[in-house]
Amino acid sequence: MLSQNERRQLEEIERRLRNEDPRLANRLTLNWVVRHRWIVLATGILGAALFVLGCVCASGTLAIWGFVMAAVAGTLLFRHRTRRRG
Repeated sequence: MLSQNERRQLEEIERRLRNEDPRLANRLTLNWVVRHRWIVLATGILGAALFVLGCVCASGTLAIWGFVMAAVAGTLLFRHRTRRRG
């Protein structure tokens, strides 16, 4: 945990960065999901398709991997969505 003085110093550094180079500051504040949301979405769709295919073909391994892919992608997208609104 940062002390009050350290927090103020960090806020001052962030403020100066935003003033001096707003493009760099904006790029640094965007998280990975924002920049790669289409890849995450495609992974989720592929995972859902693999899950269905695994269920149809009675392949437990394929269904499990598909479910995991879809769940991770869905969680990332959901967390990003709730953070952006909040």
